[in-house]
Amino acid sequence: MNGELCPHEELAVGWAMHSLEPDEESVVRDHLPTCPACQRTVRSTQEVMAGIGGSVRQEQPPPRLRARLMEQIEHIPQEVLAPHRPRHAAPTPLRPQHRRRTGRAVLAAAAALAVLAGGGYLGVRVNELSGEVAASQARTNELSKALSLAADPATNRAILRTNSEDEAAIILSNPTSGAVIPLNLEPNDSGHVYVVWGASTKAPVPLAVFDVRAGSTDPQLLSWSADAHKHTTFAVSLEPGRQPPAEPSQVLAGGQVAPA
Repeated sequence: MNGELCPHEELAVGWAMHSLEPDEESVVRDHLPTCPACQRTVRSTQEVMAGIGGSVRQEQPPPRLRARLMEQIEHIPQEVLAPHRPRHAAPTPLRPQHRRRTGRAVLAAAAALAVLAGGGYLGVRVNELSGEVAASQARTNELSKALSLAADPATNRAILRTNSEDEAAIILSNPTSGAVIPLNLEPNDSGHVYVVWGASTKAPVPLAVFDVRAGSTDPQLLSWSADAHKHTTFAVSLEPGRQPPAEPSQVLAGGQVAPA
């Protein structure tokens, strides 16, 4: 069987992933000791699964994120499709290894294709998912740090209001870190950026930049410093490009640190 693909390699992947039905396990249990190709597939699959599992840190999201996630999950419609069969159609016989095929077995089949094809589409998708997991993890870490900053008694808080006294954003500042909570700021495109200004000096000083995503009021960490923390008055503007200018083109909102 050197250089050839064994027809049971799909089941070998399922064996390595512990996702087979009992009759499939029986087939692989008898077949595996005699097939080097399936043995290699089992080892490869176990290595892939171990690598994926070890690359993802287990973190607990903030309670607010958990509550939001659970709320979204509860509102996902659970649709169950009833099997449809023509009235006079004869039942289609199935091979034993395809009996009671479930979603787990489909996953095993996809993994088998990835292993046998040296990665292929699923390998690319695994890389994409790994990137999504990393981005999600980074976002969770950012939110956790911002929430810790908000809860720190040493943190200064400044509510920025428009000329009509509408709350636009909240600035959180301490000597080592800062964050902004966008409340009523319009989402910006890639050609513009919001700028936080320190307005305690005669001329406003650009302190940090941030983006606003549609529908998001989550706190965002800012690039902050002890000099930025010295300011007790802040402002925000929307500027073209991705770098802050020497002075704001138009201040959208401003405010002072609330007294302790």
